[in-house]
Amino acid sequence: MRARSTAVLSLLAVSGLLLAGCATSDASGTSPEAAPKTIAVESSLTDPAAVGERVSADGNSLEVWSGIVPDEAAAGALGDPEAGTQWVTANVAQWVSDEGLTGADVAPVLRSTADDTFEGVAVPQQSVDVAMKPDTSYTYVWSYAVPEALVDAGSLVLCVGAGDEGCSVLTK
Repeated sequence: MRARSTAVLSLLAVSGLLLAGCATSDASGTSPEAAPKTIAVESSLTDPAAVGERVSADGNSLEVWSGIVPDEAAAGALGDPEAGTQWVTANVAQWVSDEGLTGADVAPVLRSTADDTFEGVAVPQQSVDVAMKPDTSYTYVWSYAVPEALVDAGSLVLCVGAGDEGCSVLTK
C-alpha cells in the first residue's frame, strides 16, 4: 500500500512540474503573453480567409474555429428564431488593440456572398459581456438569425465589421 501511495504522489509531483513549466514560458523562454502574435491574412467578402486563419480590420481581429449551418441546437439556448429564419452559429477567437471594448462592441457581422445586402446581427450565447484586454485572445459563440433562403455554408462569411475586409468562411 505504501509503494502505491508513493508512486501516485511521485506522478502528481512530476505532472505539477510539467504544468508549471508550460504556464510560465514557451520554448523561447518568454512568457506566453509576450509570445509572437499570429499575423492576420489579407481577406475580404469576395476573397474570405479559411477557417483557422486570423483576419483583421480596424484594429480588431478574429479567427473562426467552427461554424454550424444551420444550428438547430441554438434554439435551446436562445429560443426559436423569427419565422422564416434559422440560427447559424460561429465559434471564434477575437482580439482587440484598443482598451475599453467588450465582446458586444466588436461582435462580428455575418454576411452572405449570395446577397450583399444581408448583414446578420450577432446574438451572444454567453450571458456575460466581458471587458477585453488588448492583444489577449477571447473565445465567443455568436449566433445569427439568417433568412432560410441564405442558410448555405458555402455563401456565409463572418467579417470583423460591416466593411468588406477582415472576413472568413464559416466552414471548411
